[in-house]
Amino acid sequence: MRLKDQVAIVTGGGGGLGEGIALCLAKEGAHVVVSDLNQTLADEVAGKVKETGRKSLAIQTDVRMPDQCQNLIKKSLAEMGRIDILVCGAGVGGFSNRPDSEEPLMLENISEADWDLTIDVNLKGVFLCNQAVVPLFRKQKRGKIINISSIGGRKGLDWVPHYSAAKAGVIVFTQGVALQLAPFGVNVNTVCPGVIRTPMWDVGAKVLGQGYPPFKGMKPDDVFNAIVENMIPMKRPQTAEDIGNTVVFLASEDAKEITGQAINVDGGAILS
Repeated sequence: MRLKDQVAIVTGGGGGLGEGIALCLAKEGAHVVVSDLNQTLADEVAGKVKETGRKSLAIQTDVRMPDQCQNLIKKSLAEMGRIDILVCGAGVGGFSNRPDSEEPLMLENISEADWDLTIDVNLKGVFLCNQAVVPLFRKQKRGKIINISSIGGRKGLDWVPHYSAAKAGVIVFTQGVALQLAPFGVNVNTVCPGVIRTPMWDVGAKVLGQGYPPFKGMKPDDVFNAIVENMIPMKRPQTAEDIGNTVVFLASEDAKEITGQAINVDGGAILS
């Protein structure tokens, strides 16, 4: 086991991609703190982690709130005894305020509320959680931070430019933090998932089918399949486990010389 008895925190761990990451970490021996805005979902995933024989703790966290991010680190350290890995996976897709809208997803129809929520969760949340754990990692002269971005941060997506902006910010922010922490033996990297069928994607596919010209009138399943067919050279979607396995690698000593990098896990969608 590559992560035996290490302690990992996973934000957004209450389902979808975050759940997959948490369980992959647990299978490699890590004890996992599951952080999520939804306490019930966090509890459910923490229970699944415990079924693997690892310790787990569920902590409700709104990553937009500095005090809650600080509490996440303090409580995790107090109850688990150590922190070795932080995975920032909490995110929204940019559709949260418009699941039933039939307006085309054009720039003029993206509300300020859509913009603020997307930036606050996807980018500010990464900043606040990184900021909260850095003093500990610097002091102990070790630690692994893995921030979850997206291939949408590698290349602007026309249907969610605000999401792309946030995820691009995560990549560049990660590079800066990696440079700051390199002298202290702390590795900081980004994973950029491709197309994964999660609850967030289901909402996105519904919105695209309702109001975005290339997909208008299509059912969510057809939207998802069309995106995979047209975006992914390997012609298959990625899975939460694909991302989780990459996170495990980056959190392990196998990746001790990798820092400041953004790794695409996308079936060849982005070749850079």
